[in-house]
This record gives sequence, structure tokens and C-alpha cells, in this order.
Amino acid sequence: MAKKNIAVLDFGSSHISVMMGSLSLNDTLNLKGYGEVSYAGFMDGEFLEPEALKEDVASAIAMAENNAQARITHLYVGVPAEFSEVVVKNAEMNFYTPHKITDEDVVDLYGTYSSFGDDSYSIVSRSPIYFMLDDGERILKVKGKTTEKFSGLISYTLCDNKFLEYVQRALTPLNIQHVEYFSEQLSESLFLVDPSERDACAVLVDCGFLSTSVSTIMGDGLLDLRSFTLGAGHMISDICKVYNVTPEQAEEIKRGVSLKEQDDDEVFEVTQSDGSIKEIPANEVCEIVKYRIKQIGKTILKCFNESDIELPEQSKIYITGGGIDYIDGALELLGETIGKDVVELVPPVAGLDKPHLSSTVSLLDMALKKNKQSIALFFIKLFKRK
Repeated sequence: MAKKNIAVLDFGSSHISVMMGSLSLNDTLNLKGYGEVSYAGFMDGEFLEPEALKEDVASAIAMAENNAQARITHLYVGVPAEFSEVVVKNAEMNFYTPHKITDEDVVDLYGTYSSFGDDSYSIVSRSPIYFMLDDGERILKVKGKTTEKFSGLISYTLCDNKFLEYVQRALTPLNIQHVEYFSEQLSESLFLVDPSERDACAVLVDCGFLSTSVSTIMGDGLLDLRSFTLGAGHMISDICKVYNVTPEQAEEIKRGVSLKEQDDDEVFEVTQSDGSIKEIPANEVCEIVKYRIKQIGKTILKCFNESDIELPEQSKIYITGGGIDYIDGALELLGETIGKDVVELVPPVAGLDKPHLSSTVSLLDMALKKNKQSIALFFIKLFKRK
């Protein structure tokens, strides 16, 4: 088998990221190359500057390849929540005589539904909320189990075909051998949230620059997925408008805010174009940031209400992404607004354990594990033929 150089392409709401990596013998993730470029992003399920996407994607890929000194052969593209929908369906198979479940049976069960009557979306991920055998017990690991009836609650993640078309147009000139699409939120959920928490039903919020997603997870699948256009960029825009500063200055001010303690006389000093110093009251900026965080919290609550899913009373809200995680006191305020504990999650990988890298690292973990499984299946089939 030819050597594969595996990478992921992650569309954030302000940056496009490409990460190349491999798995060590003990399944530790090794970073080989990384590329990141700023771009216009997306809002309300639409790229803001689609005509620039080809150049932006090519730049991020070239940067990662130069960093790794290797050409990407297999690229896995993360589909953001704003271009996704989740459909959950009951699926069932009857064997009528005792039958030992195989991987092929699981694939066939997933295939019970191949479309959902909407040609504008394509299925990119299939995963189990749970499986059931003859005894009615809900389980996730079914391979090798014997049963006459095989059923399950299956989560299908759908991708807007407009997203696929834009990305394919951007990738076609690059002649990458293999391109596949994954759900960004499913990847994060499986990589960051502990299985025991997923089994009981958990929520993962990814707050970015312009967009926030709310994933409700159970088992190995998404029960519900919602997104809304609101994030750190709105705070930065507010600060720019109120104090007439640049976006870069507003970002620096935002990161310096503490929502826990703020002295009345504390100020942020900003150097203006004429060299003079402008003093901006920290307590005023604090109120701007608080307003937006509360707005995010109220919109998350609205997502819960619209989903009609009852969360366990003791369930936590997990949060990641670079939107508000870096603001001192933000998670506590968000928790007060939602009425639940909010816990930060970051990739459990040394050197990559940053909230803003969660989606990219999670996608790479899923891509590498999928590749490892495909290699194992290749050799199993090879030995069977021999």
C-alpha cells in the first residue's frame, strides 16, 4: 500500500485551517504540518466571499504541505454546523434465525435510509445513538453479538450541497487523490466528550468568531444540532463602533477584559494613528462583553427549547472554540445565564490543547482513526483471499 499523507480541512468562521498528522503505535496524535489563513468566513449558512474561497483554501493547504515537507494525498473536510442538519431515525433488520452481527450488517442498517426527500442535502455522517438486539438492551458495541432482530436509533448528519459544490470547486485544481467529508460537530463530540457523559446525554457548544453551534449528543451520535450567527466577532464589532478603534485593537481589549473583577478607574490604553493615547474605561467594555455573552446564553436556551429534548437535571454544558473561552469569567456568566454548569473542553493533546483548535484536532483524530480501520479491513480481506 502506498503511503498516505492525511490532512483535514477545517472551515472556521474566521479562519481556514489545514492540519496534517499521523498516529503513533499507542494512538498518540503526531502533528506533521499546519496551515492557517484568515478569510471572510460565513454567516447564516452562506460564505461571505465565495469567489475568494479557491485561493484561501489553496493557500492554507500549501502552507501545511510546506510545513510538513509532504504532499497531501487524503483530505478530510469538516462540515460546519451552519451547513448541516441532523436527522434521527429508527432502523430495523430481521434475520429470523440466530445471526452473528458483522460490520457489514451495521453498514446495511445505516443504509436503511439513503436520502430524506430533499435533494439539496447529502448524507456525510452516520452514527448510532444506540443499537438494540433481541433482549431489548441498548448497546453500542454489537459486532460478534448473536441476535435474530437488529435495530437502532441512527443519527444522520446532512450537508448542504452548496457547501460541497463550493469546496469541490476549490479543491479540483489541487488534484488531491481522495477527498471525504465529516461532520465537524460529530468529530468534536466523539473526541472531546467522555463516553460516559455521552451515554447520559450531553451538550457541546462551540463558540467561534461569527458562529456558535449547539450539539446534543447521546451514545456515538448527534441527537440534535443547531447553530446561530453570534460570536466573539460581534463583541469586537461593538467595541470598534463605540470607541472607534481597529479590529486588532478591539480584539486585544476583549482579551484583556475580566468579568470577575474590574476596578472603576481601570482603563485600556490604545495608540491612535496620530500617536496619541486613547483611554477606554474597562468597566464600559466589560458591560459590552457581558451583554453579548448573555445574548449567546439566551440563544443557547432557545436552541434547547426548540429541540424538545429533555436534558438530565445534572447534565453539564461543555464549551469549546475560541469565541469566549479566553475571556476571564465568561464561562461563569454563561452558566448563570443558562442555569447549568459550563465546563471548558480542549483537545487532550500536548501542545494542541487550545479551545480554538478543538474542531481541527478532532477532525484529524477522526480521519486518522478511520484510515487505521480501513488499513485493518484491507489486510483482513487480503488474508481471506489468500
